[in-house]
Order: sequence, then C-alpha cells, then structure tokens
Amino acid sequence: MKTLIYQFWKGTVPAYASLSSRLFREYAQRHGAEYRFDENPDFFKGKYSEYYHALLPIYDDSFLDYDRVIFIDADVYPKKAASADILTCPVDHIGMVEELDSEIRDDRPKWLNDRNDNRWAMVSGGIFRAKPPRLHDGKTRAFNSGVIVYTRAGLAAARQNFPNITAYSVAMRLAFLPRFYRLDQNYLGTACFRQGMQFTPLEQRWNRIVKAATLDENRLVKSPRSDTAFVHWQVRNRRDYTEQDIVAMIESA
Repeated sequence: MKTLIYQFWKGTVPAYASLSSRLFREYAQRHGAEYRFDENPDFFKGKYSEYYHALLPIYDDSFLDYDRVIFIDADVYPKKAASADILTCPVDHIGMVEELDSEIRDDRPKWLNDRNDNRWAMVSGGIFRAKPPRLHDGKTRAFNSGVIVYTRAGLAAARQNFPNITAYSVAMRLAFLPRFYRLDQNYLGTACFRQGMQFTPLEQRWNRIVKAATLDENRLVKSPRSDTAFVHWQVRNRRDYTEQDIVAMIESA
C-alpha cells in the first residue's frame, strides 16, 4: 500500500510545528510511507484557508497517486514507539477520531455548546442533506480533524459528494453560528455524513488530545494511556516551550 503523510503550515513555521514535521518525516521513513509538508500553500483562498488546506488531498490530483493519505495537524506528535498500524488499518472512505473524553467537551468555550451543535446539525441536514451522528443522549458526536485518514476511494467520493466550501461557510454564518462551526472540522462533520460517503471512526490512540493552560498542567498527563500513538497537544502559549519540554510531554501521554 502506497501511503503519504501530509502536513502544512500557513505563515512562518513555529518551532513546535517544525518539530511535528521532523518527527512525522522520521516516522514515515521508519514505516515505509512518504512524507509531504506544504509551507504556505495557496490552493484555497480567503480567511479560512489556513484550515481548509487539510482538505487539499480531495482536490489536488497529485494525491491520487496514493492508496492512503493521512493528514496530520502540526500540533500533533508521534510517540517514539508509535506503530505503523494507521498506515494499514481498515478505513472505508474517511476516518477520524471521536472526541470522547468528557473533559474535552466540558472545557469548551461557552459559545461551543449543545444549542449551537444542534443548530449546526439542523443546517447540515436541512441544507446539505447530511446526517451527523448523535450520542445516545441526543448530543452530536464530534470528530477531531487533527488526524484524517483518506483512502483513494474516499478522495474520489469526497470530490463527488462534498458540498461547496463557500456555500457551507455562508450557510453557517447565516444561521448565526460562531466562526468555529464554519471551519474544516465541522465542515467534515457535515460532509462525511452525506449520501455516498462511508465514514470510519479511528481508534482513540491515533489522536490523543491533551488540553491545558500551561505546560506544567500537563507535564504528567492525568490519565496516560499505554496505547497512545499520536499526541495532539492543545496547550496555550506553545511557542514558549522548548523541544525538550514538548518531547517529554509527548512521551508522558
């Protein structure tokens, strides 16, 4: 299977993103995958382009050379012992990790709430004929776009079935939804659940989200998991920390 790991950055690349790039380049080399980092890509235009380049594999024909493309945010890092399973694990069209940890949902800003989630889901269904899945209590399920696995069949299906990005963004703005709902993660949460798309939830180990206000808060992760492979480090003031600090945190997760 021919696989590509893809990352990008808009603007000047900070040290923490350069570290992510280097570690994933090494990870790809260890496991027989190819690696691509796009600095300041300009395929998408406009104020949200720094987010929507996560969808570039769908629209750039060069990605069709691969059986699988794995997009990874530049604040995600592989642990030293991370296996190569994500390169070959079963995925239908597109796969992402669900945000299951209660502390992640509970720590959301006030405007990112169940009422807005439900409005987003209603617009998704009413305008874009999508059926975002829900939890047993009726709340919408959130899938994090920090790690996205595209299969070649998924890229073709997405190009055919995904809604126009501008139309999506305008619809969410007219629904008075906050900016977050207009970005790539919620767009995928709509697009992946339209007719013609087959979605696969990935195992949690491929996008272990660590949130904190300071590095000291998560230097020793509260509930480390032995199977963690990729760590998504959503700490504030990330530019203030050394590579050694970040690597220590990654390995503690």
